[in-house]
Amino acid sequence: MARNNLRLVAGEYRPDWSQRARGGPISPIFLGLVAGTAASGVALYRGFGSDRAGVFIFVLCGWLISLCLHEFMHAAAAYWGGDHTVAGKGYLRLDPRVYGHPVLTFVLPLFFLLIGGLPLPGGAVSIESHRLRGKWKDSLVSASGPAVNVVFSAVLLVVLDVWGPGWIYSPSAPDHAAFWSALTFLAYIQVASAILNLLPIPGLDGYGIIEPFLSHEWRRMAAQIAPYGILIVFALLYALGPDRNFIANWTQDILAGHVPTDGQFWGYHLFRFWGSVNG
Repeated sequence: MARNNLRLVAGEYRPDWSQRARGGPISPIFLGLVAGTAASGVALYRGFGSDRAGVFIFVLCGWLISLCLHEFMHAAAAYWGGDHTVAGKGYLRLDPRVYGHPVLTFVLPLFFLLIGGLPLPGGAVSIESHRLRGKWKDSLVSASGPAVNVVFSAVLLVVLDVWGPGWIYSPSAPDHAAFWSALTFLAYIQVASAILNLLPIPGLDGYGIIEPFLSHEWRRMAAQIAPYGILIVFALLYALGPDRNFIANWTQDILAGHVPTDGQFWGYHLFRFWGSVNG
């Protein structure tokens, strides 16, 4: 029963975030991703091992961490808003295995990331919206996921702006160039993911933020489009061509002046470890 997952505080019931209420401890897979990010980051900064392997591991693990936190925040907001079923589904354990289909959630986004540097939204959680207490809490469930990407972006941009070099000339110059390249490419992914997720298109979080306040007719029509929303976006981007890719252009505008010049270029090409670094 829902009340078993609530704790009485100051005369009213509040969400209980204990391990039992979360459905178990934090996933060891998530902790492994954190360890992989930290270890590869240290190796890159200290110049240990292969730069290309280090960048690939660092960026991949960092992206998967943000994906887990993105979906966790959707679930946490839903739990706070009244849908306590998310705990039983394992969404509060930061386990990437429960955030969608293995192919659609991880393989395809990784494929798009590898070939174009722009990942598809990678996960999904099933929220029982009828359990949420009000339109604003329903809207908050959608907004909480992209907020993770916004915070990730802000932290990375501050680090790069304050401590990063002004220019990266090659994967080995200036000092720690591979590390700063990886950090810049990860920042690019986070900013692009935030922009993409906030587009007000059915099937994306941006639409979910406004959906509770729309009429029943609008919501019914949008529900028919939602399964194809992300495909519509990428078809549009493909039709416009790389020079008119508005997500990439907006992302570059946000990064400009805060990240090392050419950092995203070198980060992307080091991440694609099987190709030519000058490709």
